[in-house]
Amino acid sequence: MSDAPSPRSFSPLWFLALLPVGLGAGWLIGKLPEPAAKPPVEAVRTAPAAVALPADAQTVRDGSSPSFGLPASPDPARATADAPREIVSPWTTPDGALLESRSNGKAILLDFNAEWCPPCQRLKSELFDSAILGRQVQAAVIPVSVVDRKREEGQNAPQVEGMQEQFEVKAFPTLVVFSPHTGRRLTKTGYSGAEATLAWIQQAAAAVQ
Repeated sequence: MSDAPSPRSFSPLWFLALLPVGLGAGWLIGKLPEPAAKPPVEAVRTAPAAVALPADAQTVRDGSSPSFGLPASPDPARATADAPREIVSPWTTPDGALLESRSNGKAILLDFNAEWCPPCQRLKSELFDSAILGRQVQAAVIPVSVVDRKREEGQNAPQVEGMQEQFEVKAFPTLVVFSPHTGRRLTKTGYSGAEATLAWIQQAAAAVQ
């Protein structure tokens, strides 16, 4: 009976012989390029496209929106400075009114009145002394009060008497709006209420210019 072949024992020499081959294969695998990583799906969907600003867009440093070449909003301070300024003229004397009218071109209002005249006192309290309506009168004209004193003192001052004759005053109150520049004038006798009288003064001031 023949003897069975004995199993071949593993020699350490084989391991040493295969070691260089394994190291070479590992080196080659390490040199292979790695596949490019795909960007996340969400990053691709949400990435915004770059938008170039116009060349004349304003640089914003304070967090406000850029102008993008649109015309700038008007400066309130400059708009106010450019708008015509309202001139509110205080009550004055005839000579003072003439001096002011020469400087600003406004029409003059002569209020011919008397202390004993009830419509004159209503005109004064309801219109001229009103905080709102009275200011509108002073914005439209240079106001002058010409008080008749003939009943109280028997006669008027020469200037008052001369003005009454010049403007043909026959009753009180009489309102005269005139312009020293054009020579035009309009006259109203009697009192018809604060708002109606204010409207007449404003219209007369524009008409005599």
